Amino acid sequence: MLQTLERIFIRVNETLVVLMMMAMVSLVLLNVVTRYGFQFSVAWAEELARFLMIWTVYLGAGLALRAGNHVAFEYVQSLLPTRVIPWVRGLIALVILVFLALLTYYGWEFSQLMMRPRTAMLGIPRGIVGLAIPIGAAVLGMHLLLTWRQFAQAGIRSEPSAPSPVSHAPEAPR
Repeated sequence: MLQTLERIFIRVNETLVVLMMMAMVSLVLLNVVTRYGFQFSVAWAEELARFLMIWTVYLGAGLALRAGNHVAFEYVQSLLPTRVIPWVRGLIALVILVFLALLTYYGWEFSQLMMRPRTAMLGIPRGIVGLAIPIGAAVLGMHLLLTWRQFAQAGIRSEPSAPSPVSHAPEAPR
């Protein structure tokens, strides 16, 4: 049951990110074509594309964490004994989770303060754009919780294995 919910959660997250990226690219393309092809600009397209970029970054951060694509400083970790690494990475995950909880709380507070001011072109509350922070932090936290064990185990070094015959195959004659 949990695995099914996790798959649905991931699929919804991926779909939202892809749709927002497609909309962003379409808006920028529309604006380029109208600006250079027809000498007018779609005034609200740049603002909406910027807001979509903000939402894409915050919602995509959890997917990047899951794929191991965030920047990490692994040198110090490589100096640790193998049996200690999961504990250190578990502690790191806990610190990240606390930070994300604070970011969710204060991001929500901030976005509520920004519900009165309106954006320049679209006229929507700025707080809607700001909601990307708490929602993105909550989604990232959920990804971290769902992958806690894999995150903690990710830094464990395996023993060097024999080189792959494919990667060291001689180059074919030309």
